[in-house]
Amino acid sequence: MNKKSLIYFIIAILLVAGGSLLAVKGKDAVGRAESRKQAVLEAVPNTIANDTNHFYADFYIQESQIQKIKAGKRVKVHFPYIERSDEVEGVVASIASAPQFAALRMTREKGQADLSMYAVRITIDANAELLPGMTAEVDLDEIAD
Repeated sequence: MNKKSLIYFIIAILLVAGGSLLAVKGKDAVGRAESRKQAVLEAVPNTIANDTNHFYADFYIQESQIQKIKAGKRVKVHFPYIERSDEVEGVVASIASAPQFAALRMTREKGQADLSMYAVRITIDANAELLPGMTAEVDLDEIAD
């Protein structure tokens, strides 16, 4: 084996080992995507047109992560498409008592089952930058007990 082949072989081994470690710790791209949830911002219905004090967003959380969330808990909500992307504090208003639907996994390897998804409603105080229909995002890894 020449030097060039040996170097490529060592690099390949390091990449495989590093990827395996990240996957075990849940820090791979799929693990990060599963902990970041997105929802659409909606206005709380009000009797006066164009006058809203609160917004809400319904997030769908996997049954394995629902234990982190409690009603009344304050959470950071991020709006990725607002230029000044400050986080806004929201409050968990409600958690569905039963799963809303099951997300089918792409594979059934290693005994993986379908994931039951629970609806979690987070209310957010209105401000000048927020509009109904905007994308709201929460990171479940940031929610501490």
